Amino acid sequence: MFKLVVLLFTALVFATSVPEVKVAGAMRNIMMHGDLSAHVSLDTLNKSHLYGLGPVAGLKGELVIIAGNVYSSARDGKALSNQQNKISEAAMLVYSNVKKWKAVSVTAGVQDYAGLEQIVKQTAEKAGYDTDKPFAFRIEAAPQQTAFHVIHWKEGAEHTMDNHKQFAYTDSLKNKVVEMLGFYSTKHKSIFTHHTTNMHIHTLNKSTGVVGHLDGLQIRGSITLYLPEQ
Repeated sequence: MFKLVVLLFTALVFATSVPEVKVAGAMRNIMMHGDLSAHVSLDTLNKSHLYGLGPVAGLKGELVIIAGNVYSSARDGKALSNQQNKISEAAMLVYSNVKKWKAVSVTAGVQDYAGLEQIVKQTAEKAGYDTDKPFAFRIEAAPQQTAFHVIHWKEGAEHTMDNHKQFAYTDSLKNKVVEMLGFYSTKHKSIFTHHTTNMHIHTLNKSTGVVGHLDGLQIRGSITLYLPEQ
């Protein structure tokens, strides 16, 4: 009986030890119903150890929250306008309060987004994480190529799933150090991940302040993957 109680207690601790992932709004409402309105005010959130990502309200840019600081980029003509702690509303936000991170060094060749997803999943499983439960992660790397977009919707235009990137700024970095914040879940397709993947990742180029939604990348060499401490 004592052994059974211990096992149940251990299972309960494991299930609750990874910081909770929360979400406001849903991607399906943006993509399928054209709901671009604000679904969360960032000023109402606990900024202590806060990490999050999503599109700015009105689809006027992309944002990422790192340790409570809000970084955002929006299209300004043919260039980008980058800001810190200026954006206060998001059309969708996935977020988590993570006090400590566990760094795992990985050497691998990644050719695309799907390959990165396998690295995240396999590394988390080897570290003892239950990948059936959503979790935040961070990546530091210098990919040979980092493709991203910054959403920017034109006021008054009808938004649909097919034309979602019509007014977006798209670019690709080569051999630049970037910090990536991502969220992994097998149960949140069309909520905070697209229907073809279990991840949603935004990139931050610390030298320029550019924030983007990761579309693809190529990495040959070292990756530092940070997982939330259990």
